[in-house]
Amino acid sequence: MDTIEPKKFSLLLRICVSILLIGALFKIMHWPYSNTLMLISILGILILYPLRFIPIVEKSTMDYVKLALVVLWCFNYLITIFHLYQLPVFFNVMLLLLFGWWFINEGTSVLNFGNIKIKGVLKVVYIAFAIFAVACIFLGALFKIQHWPYSNLLFVIGVTSISILVTVDYFVRD
Repeated sequence: MDTIEPKKFSLLLRICVSILLIGALFKIMHWPYSNTLMLISILGILILYPLRFIPIVEKSTMDYVKLALVVLWCFNYLITIFHLYQLPVFFNVMLLLLFGWWFINEGTSVLNFGNIKIKGVLKVVYIAFAIFAVACIFLGALFKIQHWPYSNLLFVIGVTSISILVTVDYFVRD
């Protein structure tokens, strides 16, 4: 019987995260089907992350912390969607503690561009595109808060670019 490698679940997880970002964009822009997109992606993450976790042979403490962080975050979202207001305070405190633990140990390594497979001009273009996408999100949010023109355009371009980068990053990193 063939076993599925955890790496294949990583691609599906990245696609779910991209759909979640698009769903959040739909929610912020008050477009239809935002809840459906977000619910499907959260359920996908809730199913795929433990499936990716199970085949890992040598599990570290951080693997368990990340599993708890992802599962609690998904349950927190689902509880909030179904309006069960008694539980999210506990989940939010646990999420904050787990996120702090993760950020102290591994958080800064997420921004490392050293393990990118592509070289030369393509690497520079990739990093510039990532910076452009993040800048569009921040400027779009700032413009939206200030009610300046082109806020929606900047925000849509930024979130769409980031959702593309989340998926493309799977193929670009070692």
